[in-house]
Amino acid sequence: MITLKDIIRTIFPYKLRILLKDFLEDINRISPGKPLGLPKHGLLSTQVYPKGSNLLPVLLDATQHKLSGLNLTSVTPIASIGSCFSEEFASFMLNKGFNYLQKEDDIYSASANWGRVYTIPNLLQIVKYSTDDSYPLILEYGEKGWFDPLREQQRDYFTDKNSAEAALIKHRKASYEALTSCEILVITLGQNEAWVDTASNIVWAHKPPKSILEKNDDQYSAVEFSYEKNLSDLKEIVNILQTINKNIKILFTVSPVASHASFSDIDVVTQSFSNKCLLRTVVNYVVSIQPDKLYYFPSFEMVLCDNPRNFCADNRHVKYSMKNRIFTLFSKSTFTR
Repeated sequence: MITLKDIIRTIFPYKLRILLKDFLEDINRISPGKPLGLPKHGLLSTQVYPKGSNLLPVLLDATQHKLSGLNLTSVTPIASIGSCFSEEFASFMLNKGFNYLQKEDDIYSASANWGRVYTIPNLLQIVKYSTDDSYPLILEYGEKGWFDPLREQQRDYFTDKNSAEAALIKHRKASYEALTSCEILVITLGQNEAWVDTASNIVWAHKPPKSILEKNDDQYSAVEFSYEKNLSDLKEIVNILQTINKNIKILFTVSPVASHASFSDIDVVTQSFSNKCLLRTVVNYVVSIQPDKLYYFPSFEMVLCDNPRNFCADNRHVKYSMKNRIFTLFSKSTFTR
């Protein structure tokens, strides 16, 4: 017996059938119906994966609930530190007229002259040098002059060491003021690889300049930090901040911006995603310990999950065209000819 499916297969070529199926998914995405949850299992609408255009509204409902204790108003002192996506938070808060703290000029609009802070271990160093007067003044000398290796080498080079030390002391004071005067601190975690001075265990904010690497080739290495290292350091960061600032609430987010390059793996795409997931897992655990003082905002999830090009109308299963791309890559990667 010939079925309708058989007729369609005869009339329409395979590629056209795929396009038609994905087109129907796009149509279904427009009107997914009201998110109802699963009452018989005791699940709210925010606990069942949202279909189609419900994705962001359902995520909004869940995020509003999770951030309800943040109590952010237009007069709440708020500061920001982190990777490149933290610039977006800073720009938003400045443009919207929030009470955004800027204790020091910074080309990326951070609340002090930190520059971009990519990794958790580097962030821990910044928190320590901002709060501990005995933390050593760490300076390096390169082709452009003296600079602070714990911050990005985008500016602040000095011809003499005394001027560099004076500027560093001034910066640390501003950094302390930013961390202690805010009521909300937004921390954007971005990367999980950094260059480490193996002699001192100092985590550089950026890759050391070529002139330094050439002189001390064996002293520096690119490191991918473990889950245990990140978790321990992030717990210590939270503990120090809550010790120096009794009123602080911390809002974490994971940057959706992928790594520009990887020094520890041949494949930057999968390596970047692996590191992002590790950071997200670490933050999830830390936030769960103090849900009334620590919060998470889903920047990473919004960018990755709101993907009509690759997902079916249920936002979970993969479109036929994407399946083809997946297995084409698989075939080209594995099959010998």
